Amino acid sequence: MNASSGPDDNISEISQPPTKPSASAKVDRASTPVKKEAKKKPKLIINILNTQYSVVREVAKKVFRFKVSLNAGCEWDLLWADTGVTADLLTKMKPYQKVNHYPAMSCLAKKNYLGRNLMRMRKTFPVEYNFFPPTWNLPRDTNEFRLQFEQGKCRMYIAKPEALCQGRGIFLFRSPDELDPNEHYVVQRYIKSPYLIDDLKFDLRIYVLVYGCDPLRIYIYNEGLARLATEEYEAPCKGNMKNLFIHLTNYAINKDSENFVFNTDSERTDVGHKRSLSFVWSYIDSHGGNSKLLRRKIKKSIVKTLCAVQPHLSHSYRMCQPNDLEDNMCFEILGFDILIDHKLKPWLLEVNHSPSFTTDTPFDHKVKRALVADTIRLLHMNSNNRVKYYQQKQEEINSRVLGRGQSKLTKEEKEELHKKALEERDKYELAHLGDYVRAYPDPKLNDKYGQYIAVAAKAWEEFYGYNKRATKTNERNGLKANDKNLLKSADKNSAKTGTLMKLSLIHICRCRRYAVCRSRWSP
Repeated sequence: MNASSGPDDNISEISQPPTKPSASAKVDRASTPVKKEAKKKPKLIINILNTQYSVVREVAKKVFRFKVSLNAGCEWDLLWADTGVTADLLTKMKPYQKVNHYPAMSCLAKKNYLGRNLMRMRKTFPVEYNFFPPTWNLPRDTNEFRLQFEQGKCRMYIAKPEALCQGRGIFLFRSPDELDPNEHYVVQRYIKSPYLIDDLKFDLRIYVLVYGCDPLRIYIYNEGLARLATEEYEAPCKGNMKNLFIHLTNYAINKDSENFVFNTDSERTDVGHKRSLSFVWSYIDSHGGNSKLLRRKIKKSIVKTLCAVQPHLSHSYRMCQPNDLEDNMCFEILGFDILIDHKLKPWLLEVNHSPSFTTDTPFDHKVKRALVADTIRLLHMNSNNRVKYYQQKQEEINSRVLGRGQSKLTKEEKEELHKKALEERDKYELAHLGDYVRAYPDPKLNDKYGQYIAVAAKAWEEFYGYNKRATKTNERNGLKANDKNLLKSADKNSAKTGTLMKLSLIHICRCRRYAVCRSRWSP
């Protein structure tokens, strides 16, 4: 249609009936190959039925285009839950699936277990494991705790109920008589000279990703939170011991204070009672401190803490997934709470296995959204893994129908595949760290950290009785060997001494074995 044509011409052109294609056109169209539409790549599925945080859904749907599921019985590639997972769930998981918890992470997340594991390591490494306050689990360690008061020093202690969180039930005290003997407490020596910002006590929430337990793989997030108390700090005394707004930095407690200031600008991280880690580092540097040295100390304390429980994590994981060569079906974001004293020494207070992802301020949303996104990206998830898994299962079924057995991998072949898988993981993860920094493995310190893991493994075996059971088994095997030697000698002398001697020896062997085993195995 020409630009000079009038409106009547336009109507005539539009109203003309379509002409039928000629026979030659039909032939040409038939001879032209039809392009097949490319199959759409299946979407990854995330199940968020058991999480309350909207930022997880936002990142999964908007950043990674996941299909979001709230159905407990639905197929999924990634399961994100606020609570821990059971060993039964991990056992039933398919190789392409991932879950955001380890079954045995309670050895860190529970205050009493954390204190027990770290105090056990301190006995062997008193200098290296001096990054947490002395800790007692009451009433179990009551006698040992009371020895602190026989030295004549009047110290301040802080008691935490072992089964509560978010600062609930915490109080300060000076005398053991102030404690209820029927309650279970985790007691720590109170650090009375903390580093202050604007005359306020604070602690650091540092996010740590564990994405492998055998071998251990640890990543530390560069950004985090500094949580400030809401009243100016004063050394604890009888008059202010019960004022939690002075001595506790928990957000759940201080947000109810009339002095609490919410951060309303994601770019202004130097105001309010919740600030950024980057602000804290710059504040320390501007006031004569060395934030780089402090960060190195924090990094080492985090790795040492995880080394202390690596045998727990590895054993529970391998019991559930013994054939997982890539060691990548579980991951966990931990919240390490660190207090800094006036000498810029970091002190580990506790570890949270389900840190809050509440985003009630713009700054919270900025930090936690980036954290979740960098974590999911580091997982290296691919929907093709699900497709390959079901194809492989179908091939196995077909092979069994046809009577073709599948050869099992040898130990050497498994080790080679495991080594290759770790190399591929290293290559991908180091290229997609985002704002994470790898803390372990560290080629410079692997040998030193390996010593900590070896001692932790020995302590773990002794605690759960593996060495005792092995010793008892060896003793029983030794008794059986001695019995066989006695019977052999009886056979040789049977011609001289007769059958009576042989029967007597059999009776002696049985009685001795019964008596020894009874004494060994009795509680």
